[in-house]
Amino acid sequence: MIPVVAVGNQLNTLGVVRSLARSGIPVFVASDTRFCEVGFSRFCTLVRVPGLSDRALVDGLKLVARQVGQKAVLLLSGDRQVKAVSEAREELEPLFFLRLPPAATVQLLNDKAKFQTYAEQVGLPVPRAAILECGNDGDALASLSMPVVLKPADKTLMIDGPVERPVRVETLPEATKEAARLHRDASCVVAQEWIDGEDDDIYFTLFVCGSQTGISALFSGRKVICDPPKVGITALCIAAGEEHRQLADLTRHFIEQVRYEGIGGLEFKRDRRTGRFVIVEPTVGRTDWQSEIATLCGINIPVIAYWTALGHSAQPQAQNNHLVAWRSSAAYGPRAGALARGTRVVDGYFRWSDPLPGIYYYAISAFLLRALRYARRLVRSGWAYALR
Repeated sequence: MIPVVAVGNQLNTLGVVRSLARSGIPVFVASDTRFCEVGFSRFCTLVRVPGLSDRALVDGLKLVARQVGQKAVLLLSGDRQVKAVSEAREELEPLFFLRLPPAATVQLLNDKAKFQTYAEQVGLPVPRAAILECGNDGDALASLSMPVVLKPADKTLMIDGPVERPVRVETLPEATKEAARLHRDASCVVAQEWIDGEDDDIYFTLFVCGSQTGISALFSGRKVICDPPKVGITALCIAAGEEHRQLADLTRHFIEQVRYEGIGGLEFKRDRRTGRFVIVEPTVGRTDWQSEIATLCGINIPVIAYWTALGHSAQPQAQNNHLVAWRSSAAYGPRAGALARGTRVVDGYFRWSDPLPGIYYYAISAFLLRALRYARRLVRSGWAYALR
């Protein structure tokens, strides 16, 4: 059976590995470290690469291809990986089955400023926003209603780059100050008007598209908890339920507009005052952090992406389990009444069928993360005391 090379070492890579294992597909994981949760999964073989972005990733994937010994399907899990692979697709296509949107589309959708402009031009529902470039921040921000959310236009600066998460600010002076701070790492910053709502007003769709077959799979989900609240990554999520039809229609419109190809996703926010959905941002060429929720609900996105990359029509899959929730770790529990009675909560790291990733995470990674945060607080408090 043709294998998969899954690139990355984060939680969504682990979800991809476990999803593919359900169909018996052999998986090699390309990671720049052996000490990661997915590296301990019994469902994959880990192969070291010198880096997960830029030229280091491209050269590393060439070495992986030699070790695998046959042409494999390539699945990505990070924005920097998508950028590197998209720019080097002519080198990698002889070695891997690769399904990505055209390079120009990848550039368009991975740049928040370009996507904002494009969405407004073609009539996609997006929040009002301003594009901030050094020198015009004040005037541009003054045209928006506060509060706003600020984030760098370049998505590769998020998460694994110098900027951790989008920042919400309440006033114009705060926005001006925060924009200046972001400009130290990003030449272009996007400010979006805040859409009124809580964590559970954030929805998403996950999809796979073939060049000839159109949409091969489409799943819609709803966030229950984000970390940090309102602007952070998914900590707990479920299937969207009755909102699926509306989300699916908006997603199909997006796919038709951009002529999308490959694996992707959209994040939406529902305005509590109007009930209107707006597109917050797309996910391009890779799996989402929480994409395993689709597999748990009966729509195996990685397996469908696998067959689509090979040029085959995937068998239609329907959501067959709405009473399941996915959480990134045991640190997150739903508030009373947030989940329907009987809902089974599945941990992102620990599974009895594949226990070592969870043991490594809870015994080592989570402990070290807490220790690092504690050390940072000590350093900050020490500096604050010294400056008194």
